Amino acid sequence: MRTWQIIVIVYCSITYILMLIAECDSYRTVRKGKDLCWAVCRVLLAPLYIVWRIFVLLFKTIRDYFEKLKVHGGYKRYQEWKRNEEIKKIERKQKREAESAEYNQIADAFKDGEIHRGELPRELNGITDFELYGNLFSDDWRELIYVENEYNDVINDFFKRNGKIELQHNMRVVYLPQCLKEITKDDILKYWNPGTSGGTIDKKGIDSSVLLNELCYPEDARQIKHGLMCCLRWEHNHGARYLHGCYYQIVAGSDEEIMSQIEIVADVVYNQMSTGILYYKDKSPAEGMGQNKDFADEQFSMEINTLIDEIRERVEALEQRGLSRNLLMRLLVNKRELSRMIITADLRVVLPDYNNMEINMEPINKAVFLLFLRHPEGIVFKNLPDYKNELAEIYKKIKPTWASDRILQSIEDVTNPCLNSINEKCARIRGAFIAQFDESLAHYYYINGNRGEAKKIALPRDLVIWE
Repeated sequence: MRTWQIIVIVYCSITYILMLIAECDSYRTVRKGKDLCWAVCRVLLAPLYIVWRIFVLLFKTIRDYFEKLKVHGGYKRYQEWKRNEEIKKIERKQKREAESAEYNQIADAFKDGEIHRGELPRELNGITDFELYGNLFSDDWRELIYVENEYNDVINDFFKRNGKIELQHNMRVVYLPQCLKEITKDDILKYWNPGTSGGTIDKKGIDSSVLLNELCYPEDARQIKHGLMCCLRWEHNHGARYLHGCYYQIVAGSDEEIMSQIEIVADVVYNQMSTGILYYKDKSPAEGMGQNKDFADEQFSMEINTLIDEIRERVEALEQRGLSRNLLMRLLVNKRELSRMIITADLRVVLPDYNNMEINMEPINKAVFLLFLRHPEGIVFKNLPDYKNELAEIYKKIKPTWASDRILQSIEDVTNPCLNSINEKCARIRGAFIAQFDESLAHYYYINGNRGEAKKIALPRDLVIWE
């Protein structure tokens, strides 16, 4: 008899004894004949139920036992089979422990630099699924990248003639040589890297084979002829983070045949990859919403996201969406650095290392920006009233002829944490910077911070020069 069956029998027996005690107690207190008869019936029927359950368990156990004897050809063979199963169970446990120990040993060796990335055991087959470093990729994508190890005239001619290929599910094909032709020094590249000067961008030597350098195992390049590659997710191999890339070979043929292959691949990929969102926009607060002393702080992130849609549209157009933007930026743009910021005597904001770029803002927005720039420790929104006079002084220096009821009211509103005015100003300041260069650099220059914390400008103050 198995352990769980013994537990069931003991449990039923204890339950019956407790029920019997309860019924006896009920017998002493019950006066009505109907209740007394029902109590007696329950006491008499309970043992029959327990005996029946025990009989069922015993019958099932005996039946299963004889079936096993029959299957294994007798008692001795059955016992031998049980011993073998126990041995296999122990061996599986030992194997798991050995594999875990080996995995940890390799992971520690990789962490300590004793082995290189290409020496790690494979997680993927290296035929249709590849481990990529992921240096050229962003976390959000909906692209299929054309990659090749052998130049194919027919397929390359197809992509050159068809340009951008938009697919269903909001996916598209990225053909690097064509993307490079669409890039100009004066707009997109300088937006990504405002420190770029003439002659620093080299597009030569970048073609559809450049992604082969992303392979964690260089020998895998032999498996890739010409086809489409997508990236599914980030995974780990013995502590090394890698991007799971899937490769789908494309066979040369007519335009219709190549296009049909691309559409089939897009359907397969859509069912595997997670959807990526380049920008997320929160909803605005409903009118008439209750306001409190921390209202501006609570609405900070929401307002920042909703007031610069016109800037976002330009950024999306420049960035060409997700992966292609990140890929081309890292392929073409030199190392990016922060620029010094000069606040001139007449309070103009100039970035000399970004080709003397000037950031233009409306006077009230510039006053708010300079106020936060003066306070590297940051300002908590609920303490804004304490800075009203200082803000007014800054505004007077920007625009000496400022005395008007409208300006006074604007300063009053900006320093009122119960209103949304400060968020609008912060959004406009942010928009002034990201209209000029990439947000991954711009976020050092505009006002930012988490809810409940001091909002500040992250730019190191040794880069700020006040004339």
